[in-house]
Amino acid sequence: MRVLVPASLLVSFAANDGEELATMSETMSGALARLPAPLRSLAGSRPEALTVSRRHVQVGVATMGVLVGAAALDGVRTAGRGRFYQDVQRLFGLHAYGHMAAALLTRGYVSGAATSPTVVLPVWWWARSRLRRAGVPDRSSLPRAVLVVGSWLVLAHALGACAAAHHIRTDVAGARTRADDRTSAGRLQ
Repeated sequence: MRVLVPASLLVSFAANDGEELATMSETMSGALARLPAPLRSLAGSRPEALTVSRRHVQVGVATMGVLVGAAALDGVRTAGRGRFYQDVQRLFGLHAYGHMAAALLTRGYVSGAATSPTVVLPVWWWARSRLRRAGVPDRSSLPRAVLVVGSWLVLAHALGACAAAHHIRTDVAGARTRADDRTSAGRLQ
């Protein structure tokens, strides 16, 4: 129980965020296009601006992985009693409902929706029941969890956006340099 229950958070994260790594950047624009018109209008005239690149997703998932890994270690260290572990476990479980709600709202697939009901929720329910049976008190706090995990999520997206922007600038600068090299080489001949 001491290792298995906290480790289940890592398994759940790997499945759900692995799905997001594989599908998010490719499916997000389609999901946004399927939103009901009143919600789509909240995005303004350019809903495609809300999409994220593959690099953004990679950095964001890695950043969230640091948080989830630290929470799982806290869970092992405290035998599941740590507030940090319990907060992250609770919010990660609850976030599955967001994926499923998004799929219902868009009437189609959204990234993370396949593993939410099949992995994230069952693992979360199992972990909570094991902790309860072991007499571990529920010390999680939804407001604290939202503050901690939500802040980390903002950081993950900010780092992802910076990495994506740097990648684009590097690609553009590299393309410009290669074009300049070809032009210069043409002048030398």
